[in-house]
Amino acid sequence: MTASLFATGTSVPTVARGLRAVAHAVARPVVDGLDASVCGVLVTAAAGRDWPSASDGERCEECARIAG
Repeated sequence: MTASLFATGTSVPTVARGLRAVAHAVARPVVDGLDASVCGVLVTAAAGRDWPSASDGERCEECARIAG
C-alpha cells in the first residue's frame, strides 16, 4: 500500500452555510483543522481522508487538475 500525497478538505464557507460540500486536495502533512487547499481555498482539512478515495460529493475542478 502506498501513501497518498494529498488529503481531503471541505471549503470553510460551504460548511458554515450548510451548502453542498466540495472536496479539495490538501498537501500533506496535514493536521486536522484549517489549511489552504492546493487551489488556494481555505478549507477544513481532514488528515484521515485521502484525496484519491474521496468519492462522496463534488470535487474541486482546479484541485483535480493539480492533484490528479
